[in-house]
Amino acid sequence: MFSVIIPLYNKELSVKNTIQSVLNQSYQDFEIVIVNDGSTDNSVKEVEKLDDKRIRLIHQENQGVSAARNKGIKEARNEWVAFLDADDLWMKEHLEEYGNAIESSPNINWLSSGYTTKTKKKEIDDIYSKGGVLTNVFEDLINGLSIHTSTVCIKKKLFDKYPDLYFRVGMNNSEDREVWYKLCCIDRSPYYIDKTLSIYNFDTPESLTKMKSITDKEHFLSMLDRLNDFKCYNSIAMEDRERLEKLIFNFNRVRLGYRYIIGSIRDEHKQHLPKTQYNLYKHTSFLPYTMKRVINRLYRIFSI
Repeated sequence: MFSVIIPLYNKELSVKNTIQSVLNQSYQDFEIVIVNDGSTDNSVKEVEKLDDKRIRLIHQENQGVSAARNKGIKEARNEWVAFLDADDLWMKEHLEEYGNAIESSPNINWLSSGYTTKTKKKEIDDIYSKGGVLTNVFEDLINGLSIHTSTVCIKKKLFDKYPDLYFRVGMNNSEDREVWYKLCCIDRSPYYIDKTLSIYNFDTPESLTKMKSITDKEHFLSMLDRLNDFKCYNSIAMEDRERLEKLIFNFNRVRLGYRYIIGSIRDEHKQHLPKTQYNLYKHTSFLPYTMKRVINRLYRIFSI
């Protein structure tokens, strides 16, 4: 029923536990498609320690996480494609809950669920208040629905019908968020399971590196331009476009706050920030890291 897609690049410390969390599922109708994206550490050796015929290990030269996920989708043999990053974990009942949702609502095209963000200091549950088939996912995104990669499950046929839905190659931040937004444009009524069924391990070196890359390459700032090239985006209701654009604008504000803290604000950031916020960041960018953290936090508190 499920093809679990795991992109793999230098995750030797975590990938075995990630795969084991799938093998331990209470629901056992799945295959695991692991796409090794040119790993240079012992990741492949860790995978090979696990002896299960449902595991398929596919190798490719290093092309990035998007290319690895795309390869996994194309290699998938089952109707439903579920994504899992190689440093995240699934709860034992993850696939069982998804299977039950699909059985109860056979017309759905994609699903997601709550998840737990785990750091060295704490664990934070992210569970949206509404469960079941959502009426308008754009409203729910504005109201707090969060979509994380290791919670998403999609009918494979959507990628055949909408080739632009595949992950954009050459990006290592916001490449997944672009796909989820496109999914919302294709079908605004996914099924949401209001339980935490996966663990997002934020403190792994790979996750921290990815967070830094968000401020380095800033692919997130071109999100609207990329969506404008997607036919389904231009066909959704105007109020839904406005909701999505507001969400993207708020996301950019937060990420540029990180840019301000660890680096600096440039002239091209002005169009993505309220005038007050841009001027505050621009005129205090010379301050020490700690002071900028305080300024950014205070601004976010008092601007809500």
